[in-house]
Amino acid sequence: MDPLTIAKKRLFQSVSILILILCFVAVAGFFFVLNANRAIDTTARQTMSVDGKAERYVAPDIARINFTESQKATTASAAQEVASKKINDVLAFLKSEGIEDKDIKTTGYQIYPIYTYYYWNESAGMRCLASYCPPPYYQKEEITGYRVEQSVEVKVRKVANAGKIIAGIGAKGIQNIGGLSLEVEEYDRIAEEVKNEAIKDARTKAKERAKSLGVSLGDVISLSDSWGGGVYYDRAYGMEAKTMALNSDAVAPSIAPEISTGENKITASVNVTYEIK
Repeated sequence: MDPLTIAKKRLFQSVSILILILCFVAVAGFFFVLNANRAIDTTARQTMSVDGKAERYVAPDIARINFTESQKATTASAAQEVASKKINDVLAFLKSEGIEDKDIKTTGYQIYPIYTYYYWNESAGMRCLASYCPPPYYQKEEITGYRVEQSVEVKVRKVANAGKIIAGIGAKGIQNIGGLSLEVEEYDRIAEEVKNEAIKDARTKAKERAKSLGVSLGDVISLSDSWGGGVYYDRAYGMEAKTMALNSDAVAPSIAPEISTGENKITASVNVTYEIK
């Protein structure tokens, strides 16, 4: 092959490679510009944010009652025997009132020793008085008894019977009764309904605002929400609950306390961002 032909062939190869490089650069530049335009369009997109709120009052349909039986004796078995008798009497009463086994749950059970601490005079070989102990002495401890505690949670599905159940538990000798809570069994479902009402409220506000601005609503860009609620009681219930919680050594009432159930206030709030056109 003569030198001229070789030179032409090399020139052709060089030009071909240059053309490929230019094509690659052109394609890359095209996609770069396209993505840049999209970013500019997104940044320039006009939006509007609105808040929506909703609330609903719901009467509780479940009462939860917690109580604890505590007994002490010189031996663990003796303390268990007395505590078990009281708990079994209460369980029999609850079942007689129509409380099912699935609604009665033991939430805690423990046995622990009761210690007595004192000072011991080693040289005299005697226990010191509480107010004074001559040296040399050291502290000693000894087990003087055992305490048994059993805690139970009861779910009362007829809220109107809650006062009667509390009185009945106290009548069986249980003195530590507390932790009464009034709840809505389908709280999550109702809370979701209230949240949807808040979204509708936000949509209505957005339409009115868009009309005032002379724009139209586009797609939803973002949505954030929160919900909450609590039980509201009247003054009578608050006084009764305080009495039960503080007067743990009182004799159980023979008359069932009146339980004012109040209502659960379930609230929801949302923030919705719309595209406007």
